[in-house]
Amino acid sequence: MENDAAPGKSQPIERRLATIMMADVAGYSRMMGENEEGTVAVLRGHREIFDAMLKAHRGRVFNTAGDAILAEFPSAVEAVRCATEIQTALRTRNEHLPAEQRMWFRIGINLGDVIVQGEDLLGDGVNVAARIQTVAEPGGVCISGSVYDQIQNKLTLQIKQLGEKSFKNIAQPIRTFSITDDGVPPVPGARWRSLRKTPMVGTAVALIALIAAAGAASWYYRDYTQRGADEARRAAEAQRSADAQRKAEQEQAAAAAAQKEAKLLAELQAAKDALTQAEATKRKAELDRAAAEAAQREARLQTELRSARDAQQRAEASEKKADEERKAAAEALRAATAARTAAAKVAEPRGEAKLASAGAAASAAGAAAKGIERFDGPYLGRMCMQLPSESAPRCWQAALQVQNGSLSSTWRSRNSDNPARAEGTIAPDGTVTLSMKGYSTKGTELAGNMRGNWTDNAISATGAWANGVPVTGNWMRTR
Repeated sequence: MENDAAPGKSQPIERRLATIMMADVAGYSRMMGENEEGTVAVLRGHREIFDAMLKAHRGRVFNTAGDAILAEFPSAVEAVRCATEIQTALRTRNEHLPAEQRMWFRIGINLGDVIVQGEDLLGDGVNVAARIQTVAEPGGVCISGSVYDQIQNKLTLQIKQLGEKSFKNIAQPIRTFSITDDGVPPVPGARWRSLRKTPMVGTAVALIALIAAAGAASWYYRDYTQRGADEARRAAEAQRSADAQRKAEQEQAAAAAAQKEAKLLAELQAAKDALTQAEATKRKAELDRAAAEAAQREARLQTELRSARDAQQRAEASEKKADEERKAAAEALRAATAARTAAAKVAEPRGEAKLASAGAAASAAGAAAKGIERFDGPYLGRMCMQLPSESAPRCWQAALQVQNGSLSSTWRSRNSDNPARAEGTIAPDGTVTLSMKGYSTKGTELAGNMRGNWTDNAISATGAWANGVPVTGNWMRTR
């Protein structure tokens, strides 16, 4: 396995000293070819023991590839202890499996400088561990010289020197050592060598030695079996504890996630409710404002309509009064004329009488002239007309000038750049007549007439344009 790829250019290079363990299954490809599902099941069981031992010795798996495992340890002593205990536990597990299903790991351990790339480790420190595991026996452990220097005099193990070995892509030869825990062969089934024919004494000595070795082997096997069972039990307990802890952590994480989600949903609903309330308040405010504006417009229009009706009533009353006064004046004039005619028939008028009559006529003419002058002055007010297409009358400001019985007014037209105007006369009795010149909505000239009267320094008049649109005017003398 190659692990010497350079880290990404965007990441800073970090190095540290680490103990690396490399484990690989011997004959894994052959076993997969013979029985894939069975091999995977056996590997899963071995991995459970492997992972439990790693956790017990503070090991960390940082890379896997199929049947290969790469782990990091903070201590070389802990790494070697973990490796020997793993092999012991796996030997015990293999004893309970059929021969064709037994699975053996080769393990290599090296202490060296590595490159840190996220959770992964790279460099020669990893490559050496991968290379020396290839020379380990199935079920055995090989260590580099750097590991041996750290564990000697600290662990009671049988260590065999394999000498300096050269490996592919490793620049310098590596001192290599093989470990066998208490001299137990890594794979059961040691080969027996044929005994040489010896004299009787030699045979007896050999027989005694064989018996002693058999007794020692029997004792060691029982001890080994017990230790293997204890290791398996501890591994199973460690696995159950790890599973329980993992389950508790998952449940705790799920509960925290559910609580966070519920909180977010509550906050989202509160935000939606607040937005709905704000929109409802805004709509109500807009409706209230529109209703208030409509009420104000209606009140203003009602006021203007009442003012226009009152002005029209006053104008009609003034016109009626003026008609009555004209009729009375005409009647008085006819009566005076009849009286003068009758008197002339009765007696010839004298010169003094003629002079008096002439004086009376002159006085009447002067009085008439003086009556017209009393209307003179500027008048301020406005004119209004009621279009059929509009509910409220359209009004505008219009100043009226009265001089010697003549009336004139000019105002800005809404339908033309040229001004509109009104001209007319006022009789001694206060009767007003006006002729208007304005412009239609199409910009064409439009004529009109108005009649009214003068009362208490105010002039009121009503009439209509040539197109039938009624128009009224009300003015008040300013001086």
